[in-house]
Amino acid sequence: MSKLSEEYLKILKDIDKNISNEDEKQYVFKKVSELSALYMDIMDRITGVNSKRMEEIEKYQDEMEKKLDKVKGTVDLIKKDIYEDEDYDFEIICPYCNHEFVADVEEELKEEIECPECHNIIELDWDGEDEECNGHCSSCEHHHECDEDEDNKNEDDGENIENNDDDM
Repeated sequence: MSKLSEEYLKILKDIDKNISNEDEKQYVFKKVSELSALYMDIMDRITGVNSKRMEEIEKYQDEMEKKLDKVKGTVDLIKKDIYEDEDYDFEIICPYCNHEFVADVEEELKEEIECPECHNIIELDWDGEDEECNGHCSSCEHHHECDEDEDNKNEDDGENIENNDDDM
């Protein structure tokens, strides 16, 4: 601001030096002062608008930081749930002896586990696809239902044969 003041004073001295008529000199000084006042008023308004915008931006930034902190907290909890708990407990029923036990599966997924009761090796299926069962396992109820349906069909066929014998 000191350079601006220096330039302003320089202009006033130049006017004083080059205008000899006192009435004209006072008129020019008055108009330069009015022009300076207008200029300063405009600068104050611009500064006020900029200050108001800066306050709005700071307020918005504070709100965004609060929201970001909430999101960060949520993400931290999710990360903790997903990545920091690397041991998983799974309940397994042995298909050989029907012993139910809890297995602690570490970060690398095992493909096989030994039953603590009968010591048979149990193959673990992590992709969720059902392999075909030959119908003789005790853990697969679906195929046993099919076997029961066949038994019922055979019983029905026997009744039909007896009924046909009566007609003859």
